[in-house]
Amino acid sequence: MMQQRRNNNKKKSKKPLIWIGAIVALGAIYAGGAYHYSSAKTFMPNTTIEGVNVAGKNSEQAQSLISQHIKNQTINLTDNDKVISKVKLADAGYTSTSSQSIAKAIENQNALMWPLQLINVANADSSVVVKPDKDSNAKLTAYAKKTATKLNRTRDAGTPATVSVSNGKVNVTDGKKGNTINATLLAEEIKSSVAEGKRDVNLSNTYQSTSNSSDVNKIKNQVKALSTEKAVYNVNGNTVTIPNATITSWIIIDKNADGTQKVNLDQTKLTAYLNGLNDKYASYQSDVTFNSTKQGSQTVKGGTFGWSIVTATDATKLTNNILAGKDFTEKATISGSGTSLKKGQLGNTYVEVDKTNQHMWYYENGKLVISTDVVTGKPSNGNTTPTGVYFVWNKQRNTTLKGSNDDGSAYASPVDYWMPIDYTGVGLHDSPWQPQYGGTWYKTHGSHGCVNTPPATMKKLYDAVATGTPVIVF
Repeated sequence: MMQQRRNNNKKKSKKPLIWIGAIVALGAIYAGGAYHYSSAKTFMPNTTIEGVNVAGKNSEQAQSLISQHIKNQTINLTDNDKVISKVKLADAGYTSTSSQSIAKAIENQNALMWPLQLINVANADSSVVVKPDKDSNAKLTAYAKKTATKLNRTRDAGTPATVSVSNGKVNVTDGKKGNTINATLLAEEIKSSVAEGKRDVNLSNTYQSTSNSSDVNKIKNQVKALSTEKAVYNVNGNTVTIPNATITSWIIIDKNADGTQKVNLDQTKLTAYLNGLNDKYASYQSDVTFNSTKQGSQTVKGGTFGWSIVTATDATKLTNNILAGKDFTEKATISGSGTSLKKGQLGNTYVEVDKTNQHMWYYENGKLVISTDVVTGKPSNGNTTPTGVYFVWNKQRNTTLKGSNDDGSAYASPVDYWMPIDYTGVGLHDSPWQPQYGGTWYKTHGSHGCVNTPPATMKKLYDAVATGTPVIVF
């Protein structure tokens, strides 16, 4: 009896030791596994990526398996929940996944949880990014373009909404959205779908856009801004505020290259408006009324003196400013002579040539500086010195004037001082060949159109008169 009790006690004392040994062994196995998976850089048991079991595989081995798998994968192009076409990822440029993301997925494993993966499947997709290969962008773009072209053969392009403007009021004709595929949007949709692990691409997200409500609202807002902006145009000291009604009457709707619509201005109407301002304010070839020395008030027409608006330049400048939809002040671009003077003004510094009295005066700042008899063009042979308001546009010393005599023979007359006033060869110069000046001498011994001036006086005139000085001939 005593012997039996001793044997039972021995059996009981062995059980705790067995359990402790088992726990120690399991702990060693667990620790060894945890250490292994934290240092071996391989995937834990039952790990899948893109449906591929990569258990025990390192980054390179997993890369090879996944790449082979991806080459055979397809995604669906769907429209109205119907599969229209299937896309092989390899055809779209996807031949592998990112090796960096695979390595990262291994690093992100929780080695302490490895025993659970012996009985459960762990999906590492969330940490692995599927990307096209290095040549993918060009290949994916080409694939999307080819696919879109093929699908669009039987698709409706739709009709864009049309917008027109009449006196500032925007009129909209509703369009109809079509279902043609935009190749760029298709490529982006494929790329994002694959990256998110989706297996369907909704083609409605890739439809080619037509003018929509946002386009129309944008045009409405811009037209509203144009109809209320303050547009100030300064024409050489004359301030012009362009009426809002005028601006809105210029508004038109143009199309961009992609078919979308944009606000623009009618250049014909805008240019006509500028021409009207030029007629009103510009001084070029305008009538000039002045108080002549011997004949009282005189109105002289024509000539080359004066300035005008460069309408081609300003049409562009005003268009850009107006379309910006903000208040602005723009200075007119002008060209010509006498730019400091307004229309019809001669100023206080000028040369006066009185053909009737055969006399010339030079006034500087309102004071008489030079007064002399002259010989103007001979009227009997059509060489009358032309009437008009001109200006000295050049000055030359020691030059030879050339032309044709009444009988057709050529002449060449050397002069010491030459001041051309128009662009046909008429000017002021010394004339040592003339024996007398003034009176009626010009009727029989007049020039070919120039104003012959006594040499000594011409020297003074040449020295005193600056280029740009108006010369009024009447």
